Amino acid sequence: MIGILTFYWADDYGAMLQSYALKTYLNKYGRAVLIPYFPRNLRGRYGLICYNRADNLPRRLYKMARRQLKPKTFYYNLKRKRGMNRFRREYLTDEKRRLASSYEIYQYNREIDTYVVGSDQVWNPEITEGVQQGYFCTFRRYRGDHVRCVSYAASIGMERLEKKYDEEFSELLANFDMISIREPLSEPYLAKRWGKKPEVVLDPVFLLEKKEWEAILEKLPKEALNAMIYGRDGGRRFSYEKKVSGKSGYIAVYDTEYLPEMADYLKKLEKDSGLLVVVIRAMEKTYRWTENEKLLIGQSPLEFLAVLYHASYVVTNSFHGTALSIILKKQFVTFPHSIRGARMTDLLRIAHLEDRLVCGKEKAVRIDKKIDWAEAAEALKKEIVHSKAFIQNEILAPPGDKKRDNRSENRDDTKTLKKGGRDHVYNRGITQTAD
Repeated sequence: MIGILTFYWADDYGAMLQSYALKTYLNKYGRAVLIPYFPRNLRGRYGLICYNRADNLPRRLYKMARRQLKPKTFYYNLKRKRGMNRFRREYLTDEKRRLASSYEIYQYNREIDTYVVGSDQVWNPEITEGVQQGYFCTFRRYRGDHVRCVSYAASIGMERLEKKYDEEFSELLANFDMISIREPLSEPYLAKRWGKKPEVVLDPVFLLEKKEWEAILEKLPKEALNAMIYGRDGGRRFSYEKKVSGKSGYIAVYDTEYLPEMADYLKKLEKDSGLLVVVIRAMEKTYRWTENEKLLIGQSPLEFLAVLYHASYVVTNSFHGTALSIILKKQFVTFPHSIRGARMTDLLRIAHLEDRLVCGKEKAVRIDKKIDWAEAAEALKKEIVHSKAFIQNEILAPPGDKKRDNRSENRDDTKTLKKGGRDHVYNRGITQTAD
């Protein structure tokens, strides 16, 4: 059995959908469960009343009184928790128990023989509020060599960590049998800490085809989307039929921070296209992009996916917003994040879609410029093959393991990765091809 350790607990669309994608893909060829590991010092971040653990008690109370306890904010938080928890129960795990330590992970399910850590920024101390031992398989000291630990598309979120973490990371990474990471930018740093070169693989959302994402969307009635987006807003009423029958539609915006150049771009696009700007967020923020935007806060991951899928255009400064726009073949543009923009740039470079990146006001990008999806798919194919080959060889059927629940026998794709793929790292008979 395979156990997944990831950010399943985060009320974040990208975190939830990458968790869903990895679990769904692994379950095609074996049995994978999501381990309900939720470190205690992270539980205040996405609670009904959110707080920062780094704040002292007076500051926490001040923030709660100023924002969290406002009726409107409390309503959004309640809506978010309901939608996110519903998605977790149906698609990720219905386990009510929450594990807080490596020892609890060890005790959780003794049938697990392979632990997969990732994806997302599970190794970024800034995100996880310090190093969280469970994401580094420190429970191996209780089980010895009877289990295998592999990371899939794990991330530190930056080129390198602060020097104070170097020694600790070198010790923690020694717990892994194999490491793969999401961003090539951090490869030199992690290679030095681990002592070997890690593999670079794609985010789990790319493990599923477009039709697989469309299949999950069928569970959301079109009438629900119509009511959510095209209900009354400023005296204007729209209809789903009008959207799908002609040019009328909307501009979906998924944002992680405010960028002045992105605001200017959206205002111009709204004026030129005449389309409604629909902003979707998991949590409330203090800024707006345009005066007449439709704001959706606290929607479920399924509703978020539907908003992107049915949009005429997508404008984002999010990595997962960019990734899903590519998978769903949307007309989109990406504004790089002010701090973590390298991963979006790398992804667009891999997909030969660098022209969708808006860097400052000096670069004008026409969102309606036709995208050559055949070229993008071909460019991504090698990376998808490489990523799935890593899973096959290191997670589903690692070398020297003769009883892996017959996982490798359940595969339905038999094309071998041709020589000339990623660094020729796999020579054990790869049986994976891009979908």
